[in-house]
Amino acid sequence: MNNSIKSIIILLFASSSSLLFGQKAIETSFSVSGVCQMCEKRIEGAVDVKGVKTADYDLNSQTLTLVYNPKHISEDKIHLLLNEVGHDTEKSKATDEQYNSVHQCCKYREDEDR
Repeated sequence: MNNSIKSIIILLFASSSSLLFGQKAIETSFSVSGVCQMCEKRIEGAVDVKGVKTADYDLNSQTLTLVYNPKHISEDKIHLLLNEVGHDTEKSKATDEQYNSVHQCCKYREDEDR
């Protein structure tokens, strides 16, 4: 009888700790620079990776809304993925080489020589 009670207590503790420490999906939104439907497709495609459940880019507001699992991917990594395909985010900027890889109609940075 005593071992049964110990087993039940251990089982309850193990199941409650997995609930407490398990990471749930996070929904977040942040700014990503883009100007056209090609940008929208590229941005959503860049975050179509393991750990990102949904991603929707609103071209008018230049806002990416996504749901991701922090156990598989960090928000910082998501920003870097967007930079790699040439898009600036509110946290990080694409390198000039990355930015220059986008199609001419996708250029969103103002010409600094103006």
